[in-house]
Amino acid sequence: MTDRLGEAPAPLGAPETTLPPGAGGGYFETGRPRLGGLERPVAFDDVQAEVLRAAADTIIPPADGWPAASEVDVVTFVGRYVTPSGYRNKHFPFATEDEFKAGLDALGRAFVDADEDGRAAAISALETAEDPLFEQLRSLVYYGYYSRPEVTLAIRRNLPAGRDYHGPPLPYGYLDTLEAWDEETLAAAGGDAGYTATDEVRRVDLSKLTWLQGRG
Repeated sequence: MTDRLGEAPAPLGAPETTLPPGAGGGYFETGRPRLGGLERPVAFDDVQAEVLRAAADTIIPPADGWPAASEVDVVTFVGRYVTPSGYRNKHFPFATEDEFKAGLDALGRAFVDADEDGRAAAISALETAEDPLFEQLRSLVYYGYYSRPEVTLAIRRNLPAGRDYHGPPLPYGYLDTLEAWDEETLAAAGGDAGYTATDEVRRVDLSKLTWLQGRG
């Protein structure tokens, strides 16, 4: 593991190195997920990548003034958040490489070559069957699409309420739309609230915490 973006261990309980299969219960990580996902994304073959792009355009249909979901590299984003083969998944959306790829293979070339209605019917069938692939695809496509810089620009360009949108609100906030606080408001803010001085702050060990969908 390196200290490069997406691969540095998260603080407060994340492992110094990725665990080998079978260690630590076989989980890929024992702490919180890494920001940015995997440095080396799970790789998909050509047909699987085409299925992902077709699914992205089905879940988020193309529209004028907006980048198509299939054109913002959703495939790489998905690969960063799929648990590699040989490990047990731990973090949402609980997608493991072997099962996820098997689902893409089941959709296959027929899904890629289908028309808009045929693709929508296939995705709807996954939802009706409560196939885990549906929730995984929907979540990864949404998160991947709306994290792309091109989509952030489209939100600012197309939506009046999004003129100052720059993605996550931290650390900058939305300064162009916040009303200034006057002295009276500032004086009343907090009421009887207190605070903890910096030298009194204590580290919390989260290494024993876990969020699991199941142990199957």
